[in-house]
Amino acid sequence: MSLSIVIIDDNQKLEDDSLVWELKDRYGEENVTFLSDPVAGLQFVKDNLNKNIIVLLDIQFPANNIDGHKLLSDIRNSSELIPVILWSGIDENKEAFSDFINNHAFGFISKTATTAEAMKIIDKAEEFFKTNLDNSIEDWIIAKDEDKDKPIFITSDGQSYSLNEILHEIRMQSEVGKSFSRRLNELTIDLLLRKKENLNG
Repeated sequence: MSLSIVIIDDNQKLEDDSLVWELKDRYGEENVTFLSDPVAGLQFVKDNLNKNIIVLLDIQFPANNIDGHKLLSDIRNSSELIPVILWSGIDENKEAFSDFINNHAFGFISKTATTAEAMKIIDKAEEFFKTNLDNSIEDWIIAKDEDKDKPIFITSDGQSYSLNEILHEIRMQSEVGKSFSRRLNELTIDLLLRKKENLNG
């Protein structure tokens, strides 16, 4: 499974942080992107929704820019399935984290944390991609060689969706995306119980 790490932080000196070097060593330099402009960072995430992305997000940006609170909300409006980890020098006990929780921030890494401590949270985010059923469905859709624009799912009100459209709906965690995921899971379980398919580890 390929992972991309996106770091959105206005302090460009952090490009030489030991955590960034560790991420490049593990995931490949080409899969780690550092963006100091929060608007550019948000656009990069939106442009790469077809990838498995982990976002490391700073909280504070210069006054003329959007802050981490708004960035997380905007990322969530694009996809519910991207682990966004707050990477900040702010004491998390002094920061208002309620909206981060409401917008499902994946975790918090202090900039004073050791690389080993930070990587434990990155590891959990990577495990999320391996075990989350919706992400497994996404990977299945992306890997399909068939015509992804051919309608394959029809809702009760007659709306039809192609694989590409379903992928978008799953990432948005819309009712259509959730319904497709639920029905595909039910079908898979039904086939397993009828012994028409086997799971191989």
